[in-house]
Amino acid sequence: MVWMRQRREPVAVVVHDHGHGPEPCSRGHYSQETAHDRRRGRGQGWGRGWTQWPVRVLLGALTLSVVVTSGAVGIERYLGRKYMTPQAPLTRSSMSISDQISWTRRGENLPEYAPPVVLTFHDVNKKSTSPYAITPGAFDAHLTALENAGYRTLTAKQFTAYMNGGPTPRRSVLLTFDDGTDGLWKYADRILAKHKMNGTIFLITGSMDKHRPYYLTWREIQRMHKSGRWDFQSHTRAMHSVKPVDVTGTTGAPLVNRLWLEDKGRRETTAEYRARVLHDLAGSVKDIVGHGMPTPTMFAVPFSDGPGQQDADSQDSLARHLLKEMFPLVMTDHSSVPLTASRRSAAAGLVQRVEVYAETTPAQMLDNVRQNVQVPANAHRPLYERENWGGRQTRTSFDVFLGKAPKSANIPRYAKADYRPGSSVDWTNYSATALIGSLGNGTNQAALGVRTNSKEPVTVVVTRNRATLLANGYKVASRPLDAKSDHTVTVKVGRDTTTAYVDGQVKLTHQSNQPAGRLSGGVTIRSGINKDGNQWPVFKSLDISPLEGASRGS
Repeated sequence: MVWMRQRREPVAVVVHDHGHGPEPCSRGHYSQETAHDRRRGRGQGWGRGWTQWPVRVLLGALTLSVVVTSGAVGIERYLGRKYMTPQAPLTRSSMSISDQISWTRRGENLPEYAPPVVLTFHDVNKKSTSPYAITPGAFDAHLTALENAGYRTLTAKQFTAYMNGGPTPRRSVLLTFDDGTDGLWKYADRILAKHKMNGTIFLITGSMDKHRPYYLTWREIQRMHKSGRWDFQSHTRAMHSVKPVDVTGTTGAPLVNRLWLEDKGRRETTAEYRARVLHDLAGSVKDIVGHGMPTPTMFAVPFSDGPGQQDADSQDSLARHLLKEMFPLVMTDHSSVPLTASRRSAAAGLVQRVEVYAETTPAQMLDNVRQNVQVPANAHRPLYERENWGGRQTRTSFDVFLGKAPKSANIPRYAKADYRPGSSVDWTNYSATALIGSLGNGTNQAALGVRTNSKEPVTVVVTRNRATLLANGYKVASRPLDAKSDHTVTVKVGRDTTTAYVDGQVKLTHQSNQPAGRLSGGVTIRSGINKDGNQWPVFKSLDISPLEGASRGS
């Protein structure tokens, strides 16, 4: 028997949704409605008809933006890893209570308001063995010591404001860092933030992004700048090096030397030297400004503690003139005339800094800073402040000025000491009086000097029977004295006039034609003998006080 499938007839009624929910409809009506639905979809449906291409473009754009954003994030992550060193976590420093008490005491008896002292750091690094790099723990201790001693830090803008004639700030320091090493971002930044302090970095701009990981990157620099903790100044673009200066291969600093041109078989001409230096300095400024930072106003001399660079500190050198064309203030660590931050150094446009090395303890740093804090011209027993006497003493101890002659063989015949040479830079309108004894028979002599390290220091030299006034080493006046072994010398230092009195009777005067801003300075004492075995003169007393009507701190 053959089974045959029965043919199913089409259902006459179907259930369909035409937009108002499921409902039954006849098959004929269903056909008409679905055709209508298709036509409606093409004309009015989402993504269909005339709207389909804008919608598709929009969706494509959204998809592309997601892809691009993901790619940009990936690129940014790659660049961040390449040009942003991860910062090291803060470590606890080992600082005893006794250390912190001693740091606090080192800030006692200092003026509450005084010109800032500039400190030089180089690198902060956990593993470096360089004598210029200090560990993060040591850096933390140094900043703690400054806080305990009552110092705060200045921004580059605040420091420049003072140097431009602004008011004297509260006791403060300017923290400077030479070169622009990566340890400043990796270690120093968080330590600086911990102490709420500011720092100024002098960049070798041509080395940034290069020689990784030793130097900073511009990404790190921009992040540091945005924090508000850091300022950036110039340390040249590419002159932090030594190069040949003659045919024999002798090397020198490019900033202060005309270089040897191997291809031309000669040294640079003065015009070529000038063009090269100015091009480099302008390039360093362009690099800093081009990365979104203010125009530098300060410059730090490369190798300022090394040989062959002293020329950059000379007021008359070509290098100094070129620097002055570009920067109002030049920083150095060693200068023939140590001008710490002051009105006089501002006039000269040259500031000597206090350098911090790996071996420098926080206490030593504070002592060095203290020696450079400007103090008023007022000291009643300075001969007993041995720690405040500096300058060249010619292999003798300070005792030679107090009547204790050196006992060693081959002793010198001359000794000199400056009272607070770094703290008296702005002294003027003051008086210094010394009682000098043991002048013997005229074969020994002593001197009281004023305006120390100025453009025209003045010295009164006395022997048993004569007084001589010297200005910048040249004799300007001389008078006989009543012959005796003790003489009292008083020197009054005015704005541009120096007047000396010996025993209250003999008067010697000098009027300077130098600008008054170049004549300020402190006190120097000198002793000398003409023959070995002679009695050295003795400074029995010394007093320094402001002249009547002199302003505070002058």
